Amino acid sequence: MERLTAFRQLMVAENLDGFIVTARANRRYLSGFTGSSGVLVISRKEAILLTDFRYLDQAAEQVKDYGFQVKKHRPELWETVAAEVRNCCAGGRARWGFESDHLVEKNYRILNEQLDCCCVLVPTEGLVSPLRRKKTQAELAAIRKAVEITDQAWARLLPELKPGRTEKEIAALFEFFQRESGAEGTSFPTIIASGPRSALPHAEPTDRRIEAGDLLTLDGGARYNGYCSDFTRTVVVGATPTTQQQALYDLVLKAQETVLAQMRPGMTGKEVDALAREIIAKAGYGDRFGHGLGHSLGLEIHEAPRLALTDETVLEPGVVYTVEPGIYLTGWGGIRIEDVVVVTTEGIENLTASPKRLII
Repeated sequence: MERLTAFRQLMVAENLDGFIVTARANRRYLSGFTGSSGVLVISRKEAILLTDFRYLDQAAEQVKDYGFQVKKHRPELWETVAAEVRNCCAGGRARWGFESDHLVEKNYRILNEQLDCCCVLVPTEGLVSPLRRKKTQAELAAIRKAVEITDQAWARLLPELKPGRTEKEIAALFEFFQRESGAEGTSFPTIIASGPRSALPHAEPTDRRIEAGDLLTLDGGARYNGYCSDFTRTVVVGATPTTQQQALYDLVLKAQETVLAQMRPGMTGKEVDALAREIIAKAGYGDRFGHGLGHSLGLEIHEAPRLALTDETVLEPGVVYTVEPGIYLTGWGGIRIEDVVVVTTEGIENLTASPKRLII
């Protein structure tokens, strides 16, 4: 009920009489419903979850503490949504918001045609995001568990990182180990990139076999009770690191450790990003660090705010971020190291426990 009350306060502040929620993570956050199909119709007095027959019993159990009424929608979902909105409109021309960054154009047209007589549809972005930003203790507990599961999977995977394994095999093992440790699934498809392919920040695993001396970057995460972890380590497989491999690894690690030591509430995302970026740029690799330093996470793997060149959001206690500097050299390889941290009143707490060595 607290989340619904807080969301209605945001509606009032935006001069909205109601709101249609279609994004899955926002639907879960506000209503507790975890199913794959559903739409929330929220007025200043009514809160309705529309779903189909498959989820009626599940939804009734999950939403009971969130203040929502569950209704089965007709086969024509958006006609049902429009009918519920009309039922909530009591005279005058109401203003109803919708998630313009999630509602597809076809469904918007249906709603607009059905509601033109009584409503103005107001495109809105990010209205739920401020509520999701600072994590509750229960949310932090779920994220901690997801991070712990990923740490455990990495520890089990290390002995399996041998020349001759394929990238796909390593990804499958990592995901299996996470499942065995209690994950309900992955937070995103596991990235495995070896040799020169490690210069691709978001490479998909292939049938390439790992060779002795390869850099190997793993980026993956677990989902626990709906909440995500995010994790990256880079290692050299089956050989002593070369001088260049060790030097660039030490540079990325220095950038990350500097951030972890100095990151604190009151800084902006831009300022935190600069801590790492200046170290890497001073060493001559500024143009080889082409992504932001990190992002928030929770029910989704990428949430706002970010640690990036353009993000002026001020860090607050209770907000969770990744810290993941990297250097990528085309044709040679890449190095990235990533931990998950939560901002505290004094600085940050690092939730990731896995060691950060260029492991041989």
